[in-house]
Amino acid sequence: MIKSIWNSPTITTWLSYATKTLTLFAVLPLILKQFSEGDVALWYLYFTILISVSGISEFGFKQTFSRLISFAFAGAKDIGRVDITNKSINNNTGPNLVLMNSVVYGMRKIYIALTLFFFIGLAAFGTWSLLKPINNASNVVEGWISWGIILMVSCIGFYAKVYVNYLEGLFKVAVVKRIEILTSIGAIVSSFVVLKVSPSLLNLVIVNQFWVLVNIVRDWYLCYKIEDGLYKNVSKKIDVPKSLYSQMWAPAWRNGLGISISTGIMNLNGVFVAQVADASSLASYLLALRLINQIKEISMAPFYSKLPLLAMLRVKNDIKELAKVCERGMFISHLSFAVGFVLVGFSSNYLLALIHSDTKFVSHTMWLLLGIGFFFQRMGGMHIQVYMSSNHVISHITDIVSGLIFFCTVFFLFKYIGIYAIPVGMIAGYSGFYFWYGASRSYKSLGLSFGKFELKILPIPILLVLGYLIYAYC
Repeated sequence: MIKSIWNSPTITTWLSYATKTLTLFAVLPLILKQFSEGDVALWYLYFTILISVSGISEFGFKQTFSRLISFAFAGAKDIGRVDITNKSINNNTGPNLVLMNSVVYGMRKIYIALTLFFFIGLAAFGTWSLLKPINNASNVVEGWISWGIILMVSCIGFYAKVYVNYLEGLFKVAVVKRIEILTSIGAIVSSFVVLKVSPSLLNLVIVNQFWVLVNIVRDWYLCYKIEDGLYKNVSKKIDVPKSLYSQMWAPAWRNGLGISISTGIMNLNGVFVAQVADASSLASYLLALRLINQIKEISMAPFYSKLPLLAMLRVKNDIKELAKVCERGMFISHLSFAVGFVLVGFSSNYLLALIHSDTKFVSHTMWLLLGIGFFFQRMGGMHIQVYMSSNHVISHITDIVSGLIFFCTVFFLFKYIGIYAIPVGMIAGYSGFYFWYGASRSYKSLGLSFGKFELKILPIPILLVLGYLIYAYC
Protein backbone atom coordinates (compact mmCIF):
# COMPACT_ATOMS: atom_id res chain seq x y z
CA MET A 1 0.00 0.00 0.00
CA ILE A 2 2.73 2.46 1.06
CA LYS A 3 4.83 1.45 -1.96
CA SER A 4 1.95 2.10 -4.37
CA ILE A 5 1.34 5.54 -2.80
CA TRP A 6 5.05 6.37 -3.03
CA ASN A 7 5.03 5.46 -6.74
CA SER A 8 1.81 7.31 -7.61
CA PRO A 9 2.38 10.50 -9.67
CA THR A 10 -0.94 11.93 -8.43
CA ILE A 11 -0.47 11.25 -4.72
CA THR A 12 3.19 12.32 -4.65
CA THR A 13 2.22 15.52 -6.48
CA TRP A 14 -0.48 16.15 -3.87
CA LEU A 15 1.98 15.49 -1.03
CA SER A 16 4.56 17.78 -2.61
CA TYR A 17 1.94 20.49 -2.96
CA ALA A 18 0.90 19.94 0.69
CA THR A 19 4.46 20.39 1.98
CA LYS A 20 4.83 23.61 -0.03
CA THR A 21 1.53 24.86 1.41
CA LEU A 22 2.75 23.92 4.89
CA THR A 23 5.65 26.30 4.36
CA LEU A 24 3.14 29.15 4.09
CA PHE A 25 1.16 28.27 7.20
CA ALA A 26 4.03 27.00 9.38
CA VAL A 27 6.79 29.50 8.59
CA LEU A 28 4.73 32.64 7.87
CA PRO A 29 3.67 33.28 11.51
CA LEU A 30 7.32 33.27 12.58
CA ILE A 31 8.31 35.58 9.73
CA LEU A 32 5.55 38.01 10.69
CA LYS A 33 6.64 37.85 14.33
CA GLN A 34 10.41 38.13 13.84
CA PHE A 35 10.69 40.52 10.88
CA SER A 36 9.83 44.17 10.43
CA GLU A 37 7.09 45.13 7.96
CA GLY A 38 9.77 46.25 5.50
CA ASP A 39 11.53 42.87 5.67
CA VAL A 40 8.27 40.93 5.30
CA ALA A 41 7.33 42.98 2.24
CA LEU A 42 10.81 42.47 0.76
CA TRP A 43 10.69 38.69 1.36
CA TYR A 44 7.47 38.30 -0.62
CA LEU A 45 8.49 40.85 -3.25
CA TYR A 46 11.61 38.80 -4.06
CA PHE A 47 9.53 35.81 -5.03
CA THR A 48 6.73 37.76 -6.70
CA ILE A 49 9.35 39.25 -9.05
CA LEU A 50 10.94 35.85 -9.55
CA ILE A 51 7.68 34.12 -10.49
CA SER A 52 6.64 36.92 -12.86
CA VAL A 53 9.93 37.08 -14.79
CA SER A 54 10.28 33.28 -14.85
CA GLY A 55 6.83 32.82 -16.39
CA ILE A 56 7.52 35.36 -19.14
CA SER A 57 11.03 34.04 -19.90
CA GLU A 58 10.08 30.38 -20.18
CA PHE A 59 7.00 31.11 -22.28
CA GLY A 60 5.62 27.75 -23.48
CA PHE A 61 8.81 25.73 -23.70
CA LYS A 62 8.44 23.60 -20.56
CA GLN A 63 5.33 21.69 -21.60
CA THR A 64 6.52 21.58 -25.21
CA PHE A 65 9.87 19.94 -24.44
CA SER A 66 8.36 17.48 -21.94
CA ARG A 67 5.90 16.38 -24.63
CA LEU A 68 8.58 16.13 -27.36
CA ILE A 69 10.84 14.05 -25.11
CA SER A 70 7.88 11.77 -24.39
CA PHE A 71 7.35 11.44 -28.15
CA ALA A 72 10.96 10.44 -28.78
CA PHE A 73 11.09 8.09 -25.78
CA ALA A 74 7.95 6.34 -27.02
CA GLY A 75 9.61 5.72 -30.39
CA ALA A 76 8.16 8.50 -32.58
CA LYS A 77 9.82 8.91 -35.97
CA ASP A 78 9.67 12.71 -35.74
CA ILE A 79 8.25 15.47 -33.54
CA GLY A 80 5.62 16.61 -35.97
CA ARG A 81 1.89 16.48 -35.41
CA VAL A 82 0.50 12.98 -34.80
CA ASP A 83 -2.13 12.00 -37.35
CA ILE A 84 -5.11 11.15 -35.14
CA THR A 85 -6.95 9.63 -38.10
CA ASN A 86 -4.21 7.00 -38.63
CA LYS A 87 -5.40 3.81 -36.99
CA SER A 88 -2.29 1.77 -37.79
CA ILE A 89 -0.23 0.51 -34.88
CA ASN A 90 3.18 2.02 -34.18
CA ASN A 91 5.56 -0.94 -34.17
CA ASN A 92 8.47 0.88 -32.55
CA THR A 93 9.54 -1.08 -29.49
CA GLY A 94 12.00 1.34 -27.93
CA PRO A 95 13.12 4.97 -27.73
CA ASN A 96 14.19 6.81 -30.86
CA LEU A 97 17.65 7.70 -29.53
CA VAL A 98 18.67 9.84 -32.48
CA LEU A 99 15.52 11.98 -32.17
CA MET A 100 15.91 12.14 -28.38
CA ASN A 101 19.49 13.37 -28.81
CA SER A 102 18.34 16.11 -31.20
CA VAL A 103 15.51 17.22 -28.89
CA VAL A 104 17.58 17.15 -25.67
CA TYR A 105 20.61 18.90 -27.15
CA GLY A 106 18.36 21.41 -28.92
CA MET A 107 16.57 22.03 -25.62
CA ARG A 108 19.88 22.69 -23.86
CA LYS A 109 20.91 25.25 -26.49
CA ILE A 110 17.54 27.00 -26.37
CA TYR A 111 17.62 27.14 -22.56
CA ILE A 112 21.01 28.86 -22.66
CA ALA A 113 19.37 31.69 -24.63
CA LEU A 114 16.28 31.64 -22.39
CA THR A 115 18.48 31.80 -19.27
CA LEU A 116 20.32 34.84 -20.65
CA PHE A 117 16.95 36.50 -21.32
CA PHE A 118 15.82 35.53 -17.82
CA PHE A 119 18.97 36.99 -16.23
CA ILE A 120 18.62 40.31 -18.07
CA GLY A 121 14.93 40.56 -17.17
CA LEU A 122 15.46 39.62 -13.54
CA ALA A 123 18.50 41.87 -13.09
CA ALA A 124 16.84 44.87 -14.76
CA PHE A 125 13.16 44.63 -13.79
CA GLY A 126 13.82 42.99 -10.43
CA THR A 127 16.46 45.47 -9.30
CA TRP A 128 14.33 48.42 -10.45
CA SER A 129 11.34 47.02 -8.53
CA LEU A 130 13.42 46.80 -5.34
CA LEU A 131 14.92 50.30 -5.41
CA LYS A 132 12.22 51.83 -3.21
CA PRO A 133 11.01 48.88 -1.06
CA ILE A 134 14.53 47.83 -0.08
CA ASN A 135 15.07 51.16 1.67
CA ASN A 136 12.37 50.14 4.17
CA ALA A 137 14.28 46.99 5.15
CA SER A 138 15.96 46.79 8.55
CA ASN A 139 19.33 46.25 6.85
CA VAL A 140 19.65 47.64 3.32
CA VAL A 141 23.06 46.04 2.66
CA GLU A 142 21.78 42.58 3.62
CA GLY A 143 18.74 43.22 1.45
CA TRP A 144 20.92 43.74 -1.63
CA ILE A 145 23.16 40.77 -0.78
CA SER A 146 20.03 38.63 -0.46
CA TRP A 147 18.87 39.78 -3.87
CA GLY A 148 22.29 38.97 -5.37
CA ILE A 149 22.11 35.41 -3.99
CA ILE A 150 18.56 34.94 -5.33
CA LEU A 151 19.59 36.29 -8.74
CA MET A 152 22.56 33.93 -9.01
CA VAL A 153 20.79 30.78 -7.78
CA SER A 154 17.65 31.52 -9.79
CA CYS A 155 19.61 31.70 -13.06
CA ILE A 156 21.24 28.34 -12.30
CA GLY A 157 17.80 26.93 -11.45
CA PHE A 158 16.24 28.33 -14.59
CA TYR A 159 18.73 26.52 -16.84
CA ALA A 160 18.39 23.37 -14.70
CA LYS A 161 14.77 23.10 -15.86
CA VAL A 162 16.22 21.08 -18.75
CA TYR A 163 16.61 18.25 -16.22
CA VAL A 164 13.03 18.62 -14.97
CA ASN A 165 11.69 18.64 -18.54
CA TYR A 166 13.64 15.48 -19.30
CA LEU A 167 12.45 13.65 -16.18
CA GLU A 168 8.83 14.62 -16.75
CA GLY A 169 9.11 13.64 -20.41
CA LEU A 170 10.13 10.15 -19.30
CA PHE A 171 7.13 10.11 -16.91
CA LYS A 172 9.32 10.06 -13.79
CA VAL A 173 6.94 12.43 -11.99
CA ALA A 174 6.62 10.28 -8.86
CA VAL A 175 10.42 9.97 -8.47
CA VAL A 176 10.88 13.74 -8.66
CA LYS A 177 7.93 14.60 -6.42
CA ARG A 178 8.72 12.18 -3.60
CA ILE A 179 12.25 13.60 -3.29
CA GLU A 180 10.74 17.09 -3.54
CA ILE A 181 8.60 16.25 -0.50
CA LEU A 182 11.75 15.51 1.53
CA THR A 183 13.57 18.65 0.38
CA SER A 184 10.49 20.78 1.16
CA ILE A 185 10.43 19.35 4.69
CA GLY A 186 14.15 20.11 4.95
CA ALA A 187 13.49 23.71 3.87
CA ILE A 188 10.75 24.09 6.51
CA VAL A 189 12.91 22.69 9.33
CA SER A 190 15.96 24.78 8.41
CA SER A 191 13.78 27.92 8.15
CA PHE A 192 12.45 27.22 11.64
CA VAL A 193 15.99 26.87 12.98
CA VAL A 194 17.13 30.14 11.39
CA LEU A 195 14.08 32.05 12.63
CA LYS A 196 14.63 30.75 16.16
CA VAL A 197 18.42 30.97 16.39
CA SER A 198 19.50 33.82 14.10
CA PRO A 199 16.51 35.55 12.53
CA SER A 200 17.49 37.80 9.63
CA LEU A 201 16.32 38.22 6.07
CA LEU A 202 19.77 37.30 4.73
CA ASN A 203 19.98 34.07 6.73
CA LEU A 204 16.48 33.04 5.66
CA VAL A 205 17.34 33.68 2.01
CA ILE A 206 20.56 31.66 2.32
CA VAL A 207 18.83 28.52 3.69
CA ASN A 208 15.97 28.91 1.21
CA GLN A 209 18.33 29.13 -1.76
CA PHE A 210 20.43 26.27 -0.40
CA TRP A 211 17.45 23.96 -0.83
CA VAL A 212 16.89 25.31 -4.33
CA LEU A 213 20.45 24.17 -5.13
CA VAL A 214 19.74 20.79 -3.52
CA ASN A 215 16.75 20.38 -5.85
CA ILE A 216 18.93 21.23 -8.85
CA VAL A 217 21.53 18.62 -7.85
CA ARG A 218 18.69 16.13 -7.27
CA ASP A 219 17.33 16.60 -10.80
CA TRP A 220 20.81 16.43 -12.36
CA TYR A 221 21.58 13.22 -10.46
CA LEU A 222 18.28 11.58 -11.39
CA CYS A 223 18.81 12.38 -15.08
CA TYR A 224 22.10 10.47 -15.09
CA LYS A 225 20.75 7.62 -12.94
CA ILE A 226 17.36 6.63 -14.39
CA GLU A 227 16.95 4.41 -17.46
CA ASP A 228 20.55 3.17 -17.02
CA GLY A 229 22.00 6.63 -17.59
CA LEU A 230 20.20 7.25 -20.88
CA TYR A 231 20.58 11.04 -20.47
CA LYS A 232 24.36 10.81 -20.97
CA ASN A 233 23.83 9.23 -24.39
CA VAL A 234 21.06 11.57 -25.57
CA SER A 235 22.59 14.87 -24.43
CA LYS A 236 25.76 14.68 -26.54
CA LYS A 237 26.68 17.50 -28.89
CA ILE A 238 24.96 17.01 -32.22
CA ASP A 239 24.11 19.10 -35.27
CA VAL A 240 20.41 19.89 -34.84
CA PRO A 241 18.71 20.74 -38.17
CA LYS A 242 17.17 24.20 -38.40
CA SER A 243 13.91 22.55 -39.41
CA LEU A 244 13.81 20.79 -36.04
CA TYR A 245 14.17 24.11 -34.20
CA SER A 246 11.23 25.39 -36.24
CA GLN A 247 9.20 22.36 -35.19
CA MET A 248 10.09 23.04 -31.55
CA TRP A 249 9.21 26.73 -31.80
CA ALA A 250 5.81 26.27 -33.46
CA PRO A 251 4.04 24.53 -30.52
CA ALA A 252 6.04 26.52 -27.94
CA TRP A 253 4.86 30.00 -28.99
CA ARG A 254 1.26 28.85 -29.35
CA ASN A 255 1.31 27.22 -25.94
CA GLY A 256 3.07 30.22 -24.38
CA LEU A 257 0.56 32.68 -25.83
CA GLY A 258 -2.33 30.58 -24.50
CA ILE A 259 -0.78 30.37 -21.02
CA SER A 260 -0.12 34.13 -20.96
CA ILE A 261 -3.72 35.00 -21.89
CA SER A 262 -5.27 32.49 -19.49
CA THR A 263 -3.03 33.60 -16.62
CA GLY A 264 -3.73 37.23 -17.48
CA ILE A 265 -7.50 36.75 -17.24
CA MET A 266 -7.17 35.06 -13.84
CA ASN A 267 -4.80 37.71 -12.44
CA LEU A 268 -6.64 40.71 -13.91
CA ASN A 269 -9.77 39.66 -12.03
CA GLY A 270 -8.39 40.92 -8.73
CA VAL A 271 -6.73 43.98 -10.29
CA PHE A 272 -10.00 45.09 -11.90
CA VAL A 273 -12.05 44.55 -8.74
CA ALA A 274 -9.47 46.56 -6.78
CA GLN A 275 -10.26 49.58 -8.94
CA VAL A 276 -14.05 49.52 -8.52
CA ALA A 277 -14.92 47.80 -5.21
CA ASP A 278 -14.88 49.12 -1.65
CA ALA A 279 -12.35 47.70 0.83
CA SER A 280 -14.77 45.17 2.35
CA SER A 281 -15.97 43.78 -1.00
CA LEU A 282 -12.42 43.67 -2.33
CA ALA A 283 -11.13 41.70 0.66
CA SER A 284 -14.01 39.20 0.38
CA TYR A 285 -13.54 38.75 -3.36
CA LEU A 286 -9.75 38.35 -3.18
CA LEU A 287 -10.13 35.78 -0.39
CA ALA A 288 -12.61 33.81 -2.51
CA LEU A 289 -10.33 34.10 -5.56
CA ARG A 290 -7.34 32.86 -3.55
CA LEU A 291 -9.31 29.87 -2.25
CA ILE A 292 -10.78 28.88 -5.62
CA ASN A 293 -7.31 29.07 -7.17
CA GLN A 294 -5.93 26.80 -4.43
CA ILE A 295 -8.74 24.30 -5.08
CA LYS A 296 -8.00 24.48 -8.81
CA GLU A 297 -4.28 23.86 -8.29
CA ILE A 298 -4.91 20.82 -6.08
CA SER A 299 -7.48 19.36 -8.46
CA MET A 300 -5.08 19.63 -11.42
CA ALA A 301 -2.66 17.03 -10.04
CA PRO A 302 -4.58 13.82 -10.92
CA PHE A 303 -4.69 14.75 -14.61
CA TYR A 304 -1.70 16.99 -15.31
CA SER A 305 0.76 14.58 -13.69
CA LYS A 306 -0.20 12.14 -16.49
CA LEU A 307 0.53 14.45 -19.46
CA PRO A 308 3.81 12.70 -20.45
CA LEU A 309 1.98 9.36 -20.37
CA LEU A 310 -0.73 10.77 -22.68
CA ALA A 311 1.93 11.77 -25.22
CA MET A 312 3.55 8.30 -25.07
CA LEU A 313 0.21 6.53 -25.54
CA ARG A 314 -0.66 8.86 -28.43
CA VAL A 315 2.60 8.01 -30.24
CA LYS A 316 2.02 4.29 -29.66
CA ASN A 317 -1.53 4.77 -30.93
CA ASP A 318 -2.92 2.96 -27.88
CA ILE A 319 -6.14 4.98 -27.98
CA LYS A 320 -8.07 2.58 -25.75
CA GLU A 321 -5.60 2.96 -22.89
CA LEU A 322 -5.30 6.70 -23.58
CA ALA A 323 -9.07 7.10 -23.14
CA LYS A 324 -8.97 5.12 -19.86
CA VAL A 325 -6.16 7.26 -18.44
CA CYS A 326 -8.01 10.46 -19.46
CA GLU A 327 -11.33 9.31 -17.96
CA ARG A 328 -9.72 8.28 -14.67
CA GLY A 329 -7.61 11.45 -14.39
CA MET A 330 -10.51 13.78 -15.24
CA PHE A 331 -12.90 12.03 -12.86
CA ILE A 332 -10.54 12.36 -9.88
CA SER A 333 -9.76 15.94 -10.89
CA HIS A 334 -13.46 16.91 -11.15
CA LEU A 335 -14.24 15.14 -7.87
CA SER A 336 -11.35 16.91 -6.07
CA PHE A 337 -12.54 20.27 -7.36
CA ALA A 338 -16.18 19.64 -6.39
CA VAL A 339 -15.28 18.42 -2.88
CA GLY A 340 -13.02 21.44 -2.25
CA PHE A 341 -15.61 23.84 -3.63
CA VAL A 342 -18.43 22.41 -1.49
CA LEU A 343 -16.36 22.22 1.71
CA VAL A 344 -15.30 25.87 1.43
CA GLY A 345 -18.88 26.91 0.60
CA PHE A 346 -20.22 25.11 3.67
CA SER A 347 -17.53 26.14 6.17
CA SER A 348 -16.10 29.52 5.12
CA ASN A 349 -18.31 31.82 7.20
CA TYR A 350 -18.06 29.55 10.24
CA LEU A 351 -14.24 29.42 10.09
CA LEU A 352 -13.91 33.18 9.56
CA ALA A 353 -16.15 33.79 12.58
CA LEU A 354 -14.13 31.28 14.62
CA ILE A 355 -10.90 33.26 14.13
CA HIS A 356 -12.75 36.58 14.63
CA SER A 357 -11.86 37.79 11.16
CA ASP A 358 -13.25 41.14 10.03
CA THR A 359 -13.30 39.82 6.46
CA LYS A 360 -16.59 38.26 5.40
CA PHE A 361 -16.89 35.62 2.73
CA VAL A 362 -18.54 36.34 -0.61
CA SER A 363 -22.23 35.57 -1.12
CA HIS A 364 -23.35 32.06 -2.08
CA THR A 365 -24.22 33.40 -5.54
CA MET A 366 -20.73 34.81 -6.11
CA TRP A 367 -19.07 31.62 -4.85
CA LEU A 368 -21.31 29.48 -7.07
CA LEU A 369 -20.58 31.62 -10.16
CA LEU A 370 -16.84 31.51 -9.49
CA GLY A 371 -17.03 27.74 -9.04
CA ILE A 372 -18.88 27.24 -12.33
CA GLY A 373 -16.48 29.53 -14.21
CA PHE A 374 -13.38 27.79 -12.89
CA PHE A 375 -14.97 24.36 -13.44
CA PHE A 376 -15.52 25.06 -17.15
CA GLN A 377 -11.98 26.41 -17.39
CA ARG A 378 -10.53 23.24 -15.82
CA MET A 379 -12.74 20.91 -17.85
CA GLY A 380 -11.90 22.66 -21.12
CA GLY A 381 -8.21 22.85 -20.21
CA MET A 382 -7.99 19.10 -19.67
CA HIS A 383 -9.68 18.32 -22.98
CA ILE A 384 -7.32 20.71 -24.75
CA GLN A 385 -4.37 18.86 -23.20
CA VAL A 386 -5.81 15.53 -24.42
CA TYR A 387 -5.91 16.85 -27.98
CA MET A 388 -2.49 18.53 -27.66
CA SER A 389 -0.95 15.13 -26.85
CA SER A 390 -0.94 14.86 -30.66
CA ASN A 391 1.43 17.89 -30.68
CA HIS A 392 -1.16 20.03 -32.43
CA VAL A 393 -1.39 23.08 -30.13
CA ILE A 394 -4.73 24.92 -30.15
CA SER A 395 -4.52 26.72 -26.80
CA HIS A 396 -3.70 30.06 -28.45
CA ILE A 397 -7.00 29.88 -30.37
CA THR A 398 -9.13 28.81 -27.40
CA ASP A 399 -7.63 31.39 -25.05
CA ILE A 400 -7.83 34.33 -27.47
CA VAL A 401 -11.48 33.70 -28.39
CA SER A 402 -12.62 32.89 -24.84
CA GLY A 403 -10.68 35.94 -23.59
CA LEU A 404 -12.51 38.21 -26.05
CA ILE A 405 -15.87 36.76 -24.96
CA PHE A 406 -14.90 37.31 -21.32
CA PHE A 407 -13.92 40.97 -21.77
CA CYS A 408 -16.97 41.78 -23.93
CA THR A 409 -19.31 40.18 -21.38
CA VAL A 410 -17.78 42.08 -18.47
CA PHE A 411 -17.84 45.35 -20.45
CA PHE A 412 -21.56 45.09 -21.29
CA LEU A 413 -22.83 43.64 -17.98
CA PHE A 414 -20.76 45.47 -15.38
CA LYS A 415 -23.05 48.50 -15.20
CA TYR A 416 -26.01 46.19 -14.52
CA ILE A 417 -24.65 43.57 -12.10
CA GLY A 418 -21.36 45.05 -10.87
CA ILE A 419 -18.53 42.66 -10.00
CA TYR A 420 -20.81 39.68 -10.61
CA ALA A 421 -20.09 40.39 -14.27
CA ILE A 422 -16.59 38.93 -13.80
CA PRO A 423 -17.57 35.33 -12.98
CA VAL A 424 -20.44 35.58 -15.49
CA GLY A 425 -17.87 36.64 -18.09
CA MET A 426 -15.71 33.64 -17.18
CA ILE A 427 -18.69 31.30 -17.59
CA ALA A 428 -19.55 32.89 -20.96
CA GLY A 429 -15.98 32.65 -22.26
CA TYR A 430 -15.12 29.20 -20.98
CA SER A 431 -18.45 27.49 -21.68
CA GLY A 432 -19.24 29.50 -24.82
CA PHE A 433 -16.09 28.50 -26.69
CA TYR A 434 -13.13 27.25 -24.62
CA PHE A 435 -14.77 24.05 -23.34
CA TRP A 436 -16.81 22.93 -26.32
CA TYR A 437 -14.08 23.67 -28.89
CA GLY A 438 -11.41 21.82 -26.90
CA ALA A 439 -13.77 18.97 -25.98
CA SER A 440 -14.93 18.43 -29.57
CA ARG A 441 -11.30 18.03 -30.69
CA SER A 442 -10.60 15.74 -27.73
CA TYR A 443 -13.60 13.47 -28.38
CA LYS A 444 -12.66 13.16 -32.05
CA SER A 445 -9.05 12.25 -31.22
CA LEU A 446 -10.27 9.51 -28.83
CA GLY A 447 -13.01 8.25 -31.12
CA LEU A 448 -15.65 8.97 -28.47
CA SER A 449 -18.73 11.16 -28.04
CA PHE A 450 -19.90 13.48 -25.25
CA GLY A 451 -22.26 10.84 -23.87
CA LYS A 452 -19.72 8.02 -23.89
CA PHE A 453 -17.10 10.16 -22.17
CA GLU A 454 -18.64 12.81 -19.91
CA LEU A 455 -21.50 10.69 -18.53
CA LYS A 456 -18.88 8.42 -16.96
CA ILE A 457 -17.15 11.19 -15.02
CA LEU A 458 -19.52 14.13 -14.42
CA PRO A 459 -22.59 12.85 -12.48
CA ILE A 460 -21.02 12.53 -8.99
CA PRO A 461 -19.21 15.94 -9.05
CA ILE A 462 -22.41 17.60 -10.34
CA LEU A 463 -24.50 15.97 -7.58
CA LEU A 464 -22.10 17.37 -4.96
CA VAL A 465 -22.46 20.89 -6.36
CA LEU A 466 -26.26 20.48 -6.50
CA GLY A 467 -26.16 19.55 -2.81
CA TYR A 468 -24.41 22.84 -2.07
CA LEU A 469 -26.97 24.66 -4.25
CA ILE A 470 -29.84 23.22 -2.21
CA TYR A 471 -28.06 24.16 1.04
CA ALA A 472 -27.43 27.72 -0.14
CA TYR A 473 -30.89 28.58 -1.50
CA CYS A 474 -33.38 26.36 0.31
